Formats: sequence, C-alpha cells, structure tokens
Amino acid sequence: MLYLLFIALPLVVALYTFLLGQQRKLLLWAALTTIVLESYLCANLPLEQPIRLLGATLALSQLERLFLYVFLLLAGVVLLVAQELLQGDFPVPIGLFILGVTNTIVLLDDRIVIVLLLEVVGLAIVLGTVDRPQEPVGLLPVSALMAGLKYLIMMTLAGIALVMGFLLLDLYVETPDQLILPRLALGLVVTGFGLSAAVAPFHLWFADLAGHTSTAVTGLLVSLVQGAGLLFLAGEFQRLPWLLQQTPRSALWLSMGAILAGLLAALLANGQRQWKRLAAYAASFDVALILYSFGLASPAALQTGLFLTIHHGLALTLLLACVGVLEWSTGRDDVAGLVGVAYRMPLVALGLVVATLSLAGIPPFGGFVGRWLLLVQAQEQGWPFLAGLLVATALLLLAMVRALWPTLLATDQTVALQKPSRLVLWVIGLLIVGLLLLGLYPNPVLQTLRAAIAG
Repeated sequence: MLYLLFIALPLVVALYTFLLGQQRKLLLWAALTTIVLESYLCANLPLEQPIRLLGATLALSQLERLFLYVFLLLAGVVLLVAQELLQGDFPVPIGLFILGVTNTIVLLDDRIVIVLLLEVVGLAIVLGTVDRPQEPVGLLPVSALMAGLKYLIMMTLAGIALVMGFLLLDLYVETPDQLILPRLALGLVVTGFGLSAAVAPFHLWFADLAGHTSTAVTGLLVSLVQGAGLLFLAGEFQRLPWLLQQTPRSALWLSMGAILAGLLAALLANGQRQWKRLAAYAASFDVALILYSFGLASPAALQTGLFLTIHHGLALTLLLACVGVLEWSTGRDDVAGLVGVAYRMPLVALGLVVATLSLAGIPPFGGFVGRWLLLVQAQEQGWPFLAGLLVATALLLLAMVRALWPTLLATDQTVALQKPSRLVLWVIGLLIVGLLLLGLYPNPVLQTLRAAIAG
C-alpha cells in the first residue's frame, strides 16, 4: 500500500492542481505539501523487500532511497522557483506528474516498462515547452514548436534503441555462444541513452529546447529525467558487469566516446551567447563525464559516477534557477544584456559563480570531489584519457567564464530590474550552501554510495 501511495500521490495532486488553474499560492502549497509527504513515505518504504503490484515488481534499495530524497529536494526547488517567477500556467502539475513517473522508474524492476515511462516523461516535457502564457500556442515561434518536435522524435528513437538493446541482452543470456550480441546490445543501449540524455553528438535537440522553454522545464529535465536515466544506467551496469568485462574493446570505445562527447560539448559551449543554451551544453558535458565513469566498470568508478549524478542535479538546478531569475528580472538571457547585474543582484551572481566553479571541478565545491576521483581513475586508464578530461574541463570553464564575466563588470544601469522574492533568494542561498557542504564534507555521501554498491 505504501508503494502505491508513494507513486500515486504526486500524480493525483498533479491532476488536482491542473484543475485549480490560476490559484498560484494554493498550487505552491499543494506542491510543497506533496514533497513533504513523499519524503515521509520514502522514509517508511521497506528496503530490499520486493512486492508485486499490477503485474510489476517494485523494490527499494538504500541507493535508490538516497536518490529519491535528492529528486524530491530538486523537484521542490524547481517548482518553488517556477511558481515565484511565473514560469508558465502549469509548472506544478507538469512537475508533479514528472516526479510521480520518476519515482515509478526508480522503484520499478522492469527495463521495458521503464523505457516506456521515459517516453511518457518526454510527452510531459513537450507539454511544458508550449506552456508559455505570454505567447499563446498559436503565436509560438516555429522554432519553439520544432524544438519540442525534435525532442519527441529523439525520445522515440531512444526508446526504440533501448528496447532493442535490452531484448538482445535477454537473447544473449539464452544463447551465450553468440558473442556479437553483447556488443550490439551495448551499442544500442549507449546510443539510446545518449539520445535521451543529450550526450554529444546526440545533443542537437537539447540546446534548442532549452533556448525556447522556461528554465523550470529544463530544470526538471536535467534534475529528474537525466538523474533517473543515469541511475537506471548505473543499475544496469552493476547488474550486468559482464556486459563490459566480456567486451573490453567495446568498453574502451565507450570510454573514448564519452571523452570525445565531453570535448565536443565544451567546444560548442564556447560559441553560445545565451545562458539557457549554455546551461544545456554544460549539462551535456556533465552527463558525458558521468557516462565515462560508468564505462570504467569498477565499484570505485560507479561510486564516482553516482556522486557526480547527485552533483549534476544540484549544480544545474542552481545554475538554471539563477538564469531564470535574471530572465524574469531583465526579460532576456543573452550575455550582452546582463552586463553589470552582479552589482544589483549579488546573490544571484554568486549563484552563477558557484555553479560555474562547481561544474568545472574547482574547490571547495562539490564538483571538485567528483572530478578529482574521476581524474585519478582516468590516470590509471592512461594519460590520453586524463589529458582529454583536463582539456574538456578547461574548455567548459572558459565558456562559462566568458559568459559570466560581463555580469561582473561595473556599469551604469538605468533599466529597472524586478527584484525576486526573498523566498527565491533563500532557495538560491541554500543551493550554494549545499554545493559547498558537498565539497567540504563529501564522506557521508561517498560512504553511503560505497555501502549501497557493495550491498
């Protein structure tokens, strides 16, 4: 019953808040109350006790519980900021629906159903793309509609590739003499994941989608959807260690491809002049490095990748929250239009700086711990991998600093800025503190991940 309630609660409240319409304060309270109740239910769900529900197997491990807490926290932050900044008419219903589906993905033990649920999430993201109250659907630019359509097509192709890959894995278990099957399965699974998570060169839809939608939708995508996808992929690699061990050449290609994907994303980030598109490329870069750590196929590398997944959600949520505040305050997100805003909104500018430094792995923030562990593992694999990681990280830092620098310049501003509410500023401050604590005291998270992986 607890499992059913945990899954159904955000879905039911999503329907309720959709029917409420424009009651923004009530919607916000409904969303935050749901997050609190979900946290309570998550704490009381039994561990390692699988149950059957409607023909599906549901189970919860210590690792999955940790990530559910992270997803609930990030969902609450994204929805709160979205409501305060008036980012659409239906951010709460869409966000709660995505949260409910994400919870189901984490608890489920059926690959095919999980892939289908990821397709359902894609439909919700597309709905969020056209949720722009300042522009009726009939007046949306064609480029915005095309961005949503490209995302839908990519998610469909990703689902097909993932299903085919998992079917080939099942076939290999029945016919282990067919050594070509695990190679094909690994290629299809990685391709499907790359399409759904916007790993370069499958990233083409992500920047366009981020540029044409609110930071709330992008925040839900990078924190919940990408986070759940990374957790699912890590679980598959942990469950099937032979998939990489029996195909060492394929594992090497996976590592090389992930490094090249990170380099490509960082290079493309240097050509961006809009913060929302830049955040998309930063997310693509981060996912590529996490994929590299998963591909090393060792418990230590898996721990590093999961730690970086938690950091991915926190850092990108902070970055997008700050960009959302700037866009709401000034009406634009281009670099040239945000000159000198640091002197008028210092906390928001500090959030941008912290997110930038953490994503680049600069101490003392959480990104440094994950990046350092990743560099140590890359050094063990060989100096070309270490050099590739360092160059990619330096390129991303250059792109972020180039965009950040104009906001720190002193200039005479005559345009009036809307001041964000204290609640939004408090949220940004808490995210900054969270990244700082993750960097200064990473051991509790690392020990929890280590124990969960060993179990």
